[in-house]
Amino acid sequence: SETFKTLSAEQSHKLSVHAKQQHACSECTKTFTTKAQLSKHERIHSSQRPFQCPNCNKAYKTSTELRNHSRSHTGEKPFVCTECGKAFMQAVCLRIHMTQHNGERPYSCKCSKSYPTLSKLKVHERSHTGEKPYFCAECGKSFADPSVFRKHKRNHQGHRPYACDVCGKTYTELKDLKNHGRSHTGEKPFLCSDCGKAFSRSSSLACHQRIHSQNKPYQCEQCGKGFTQLSSYQSHLRTHSGEKPFLCPQCGKMFSDPSSFRRHQRAHLGFKPYPCDKCSKRFRQPADLAVHERVHSGERPYKCQSCDKAFVASWDLRRHMLVHTGLRPFSCTECDKSFTERSSLNKHRRVHSGERPFKCEECLKSFVVSSSLRKHERTHLAEQAEQQQQEEADAASTSSFTAPTTLPQFSCNHCDATFGTWEEFQAHENDHSIDSTPTSVTKIVPLGSHVCETCHAEFTQVGDLLEHEKEHPKPRPHICSSCGKGFLNKSGLRKHQKIHSNSKPHSCHLCGKAFLFAAYLRKHLKIHGALATKTSDLKIIQTDLLPSPPPSSEFSASTVEPSAITLTVPVGVPVTPFHALSI
Repeated sequence: SETFKTLSAEQSHKLSVHAKQQHACSECTKTFTTKAQLSKHERIHSSQRPFQCPNCNKAYKTSTELRNHSRSHTGEKPFVCTECGKAFMQAVCLRIHMTQHNGERPYSCKCSKSYPTLSKLKVHERSHTGEKPYFCAECGKSFADPSVFRKHKRNHQGHRPYACDVCGKTYTELKDLKNHGRSHTGEKPFLCSDCGKAFSRSSSLACHQRIHSQNKPYQCEQCGKGFTQLSSYQSHLRTHSGEKPFLCPQCGKMFSDPSSFRRHQRAHLGFKPYPCDKCSKRFRQPADLAVHERVHSGERPYKCQSCDKAFVASWDLRRHMLVHTGLRPFSCTECDKSFTERSSLNKHRRVHSGERPFKCEECLKSFVVSSSLRKHERTHLAEQAEQQQQEEADAASTSSFTAPTTLPQFSCNHCDATFGTWEEFQAHENDHSIDSTPTSVTKIVPLGSHVCETCHAEFTQVGDLLEHEKEHPKPRPHICSSCGKGFLNKSGLRKHQKIHSNSKPHSCHLCGKAFLFAAYLRKHLKIHGALATKTSDLKIIQTDLLPSPPPSSEFSASTVEPSAITLTVPVGVPVTPFHALSI
């Protein structure tokens, strides 16, 4: 009850007289000089949280914690760094930040890594012990870092109050929304002092700077590979274990790393928020857009040190480097075959597992790789086009209408023209590209010694010149007398003229269906299952077309004269009467 004239006199009195009066906590034996401090401390042991946020109903044990939290809603950052001007919501965050300027990292691990705070060191040490004390009761996941655990719990609660105005994506924290916002604005405020590369996040800059210092703290014990990031190291470990914990609920596909999983999910959604200004092509990620834009600008920043070849993307350079090193790092455990790319290994593994994930919706046939499925689907397109061609040819015989000039398998997006072969379609597409951008090639390629005779564009390598020359349409001197279409060679013209003749000399002996070309008949026979797996079981002999035998004639290898096609049918396949078609 003693009174003092000044605050300093009161504090001196407390230190000298009452310092020994300790208030001890009954739970942990910690002591405090005042009852108020003890009461504040005791809330840690109890579940009492009397201070509630009016914005999100989150509750805290102390008014200080509530005050710090409320700044996440207001965006207030009162603690400013005097060195660089960066502002923070809490004083402790500023103190931690200041260690970056003064280089102070007093807390060291046995692996020689050091940290500015004891809490960060403890989290790091758990990466060595494997300890994950923070357990999620809802999904069973455990965490080493309490801040990551708290963020994870908010995902379960579904509380994501911070929404992006551009794409509508929501976040649990304001800082995550701000980081995301830079993907739309293109802002990259974090600059590397070594090479000048800019980043949208400080964490990305920190990871990048390890490249210059050659610091790869995460080493794989199985293969010795080093990583600059813990997440990359963890994803790499799964390549050895085969673990794929990320399951797509839509198609059942599994992934070993979260970034591939997220990229795959965006493919299902069809969401491509990043458009190209030059060609209106859209992309799912800003990084994909940045790589694509180099196609327009001609920029190739990734240069090979061995042969001076340059690439638009880093992964293209890495793939190219394997040509020089001969390294094939991805090996099959079943047969010891090795590959330069993981995707090639994954495709190869299906040979051993029997997995054929790509299925044709028409005939339910399945394939190991998607390219085989696409090739197979063209056989169905050809048959559908063949049927349509027959109907149009029938109509043409009773009117002045000229039948289409070829099987419409490939359609032009510019003028709706259709083509039966990829080569014809590609030549036609080049006509459009040359008409619209006659000088686009010469703008982006360097001058050299290899000159195009058509447009005089110059190239440093002969391979680039040959690739460029494909863009100029070749002369087509062989003209069809029926429709005026031109072809590169006589064989193409002869093949085309069969359409106008309305002749289908190749007939199926099982159902009687007729085809223009023997190749179409071979593909058709596979549907009946009458074609053996080896191509030697089918022999095709082209001769002069002869008139059809009488309808009563039975098919016999010894009595029937040679016709447009002679089949050697595998044993066990029933043989039905076969009739050759006359012109």
